[in-house]
Amino acid sequence: MYVEEHRQKIYTWLSAPDYQSKHTNACRERQATTGSWFVRGKLFEDWKGQANSFLWLHGIPGAGKTILCSTIIEEIYRHTRSDTSTAVAYYYFDFHDADIRSHAILRCLIKQLSLQCSGTPDALAKLYSENAEEHQTPTMEVLMSTVRSIVGSFRNVYIVFDALDECPDQPELLTLLREIHHWGLGTLHLLTTSRTKQDIEGTLNYLISHRVPMDETLVNSDIRVHVSQTLAHDIKLKMCSAEEKGMIERALIEGAHGMFRWVVCQLDSLRMCRSPAALEKALRCLPKTLYETYDRILLDIHEGDRQDALSLLQWLAFSVRPISLEEAVEIIAVDLDAENGPRFDTRRRLRDPRDILTICSSLVTISPSDDIIHYRKDEGGRDNTVDRLAPFHDMAVLRLAHFSVREYLISEHLCKSDAMLSYYHFNQKIADIFLAKTCLAYLLQFTQHHCVNSSTRRTHPLSDYAARHWTRHAQSDVDGNSETLHRLIADLFQLQGAMYGNWLVLYNPDDIHSVGLPFNCAPLYYTSMAGLERVSRSLLTSGADVNAQGGRFGSALQAASSEGHERIVRLLLEKGADVNA
Repeated sequence: MYVEEHRQKIYTWLSAPDYQSKHTNACRERQATTGSWFVRGKLFEDWKGQANSFLWLHGIPGAGKTILCSTIIEEIYRHTRSDTSTAVAYYYFDFHDADIRSHAILRCLIKQLSLQCSGTPDALAKLYSENAEEHQTPTMEVLMSTVRSIVGSFRNVYIVFDALDECPDQPELLTLLREIHHWGLGTLHLLTTSRTKQDIEGTLNYLISHRVPMDETLVNSDIRVHVSQTLAHDIKLKMCSAEEKGMIERALIEGAHGMFRWVVCQLDSLRMCRSPAALEKALRCLPKTLYETYDRILLDIHEGDRQDALSLLQWLAFSVRPISLEEAVEIIAVDLDAENGPRFDTRRRLRDPRDILTICSSLVTISPSDDIIHYRKDEGGRDNTVDRLAPFHDMAVLRLAHFSVREYLISEHLCKSDAMLSYYHFNQKIADIFLAKTCLAYLLQFTQHHCVNSSTRRTHPLSDYAARHWTRHAQSDVDGNSETLHRLIADLFQLQGAMYGNWLVLYNPDDIHSVGLPFNCAPLYYTSMAGLERVSRSLLTSGADVNAQGGRFGSALQAASSEGHERIVRLLLEKGADVNA
């Protein structure tokens, strides 16, 4: 019992990111024969058997690479499940994982490989004893050494990474792959998927032993199976006659050009056809491209839902982490255009949260929670512990349906479209400022002293995200040009009000280990830590003490310096900050 408890303690400390839920979701979407053209082929067999092999599978956006990746992983499991000398590890990159870095990926590999050992690997036990028990954070070099040691304990190790192009820090990831491959371990077999991007191709060309383009003809065979199965089992489409099903299948295969995502969107649209005549008309006018498909989806959004749709799309494109369905309901309930200023209005809450799917149609999807997690930085700025918030574990997660949706929303194509479509165009700065204003308006509802408690995160689902991340989004307003954002920040930092204290009870950014601890710092300390120049300048103009002491860093100057905010450092020095204070 003690051995197992100690092992679980080690895994808890390791704080590896969730890797199973995305695989589960991908497996749920695939058909039994999806990807058989690849996993039954010679290149796949060669990759499995060749020492230190590296295979790159690449294709166009929406070609079904993630679903194929799940087939590959399941196929490897099927052949190695009874072989204790073989291990499998994987990770599905996702643009929602804004804070995922190599540090976290290495922890993920360590956990997966260790779980397939008969006991706790010596390398992991050493990692824990030399770092956790000494309250140190392992360096990248130490983590790399641990992965290498564990890999070496198996006869064969298969590591699969999906969607390299969605990794938030591709250069760092490519460097990691290069270093792992250069170990030259005959036991190791790497497989990656991505789009054909120049930077990825430039690196992988020197590493890969096998390169597999997702040929349109081969992908269309999977698409044909998917369409056939959908027509047979979908509650709406299975009502079509055999002739109509044949028309649908022929039209979609002809128009797909190897793009799964395009087909999925067309099936969603055809599902809404209420008569044979409507179906025939829809099949005659199918959009030619994925972007044209997205154009039609946006144009079909009801006039009364346009503002809510834009709000949700900005959040889903640039939130720090995936948001729950309950959080999405709260987002819609924030009225930034209210007559008396931005505010949270409970009357705007949707009665049925799943109406969000109607508002945004095929652009969004709901999946089971994959543990809404938050990566926090250690004292050295590295990704460290993972904070898993229990209130969100059973919630559905709302996401953009595909990476191509975000690319479309920030594209020149949408920007240069007519007014009805360009209304939905935004970039990261616009979205970040919008998210920051939404978070602040939400926090400003807590106007009474001591009104925030242990139940607040359940009764007000957006409170944790808003408290944790508003500063991060506000940083995009580098020049401080958003008057509304500046006023909202100023309102939060009014010391005579309750909102400032309630924010710090929900989340104290000065404390990296827990939330809800007492605070003893003036607003200037936190604005300096967050790199918010305009509000810091306003506080100083209003008489804030530039040398006030307190906080983990000791002073506003030290906080700004430690977080790398050079402009804040210069401002504080100009206002007389004492470097020795």
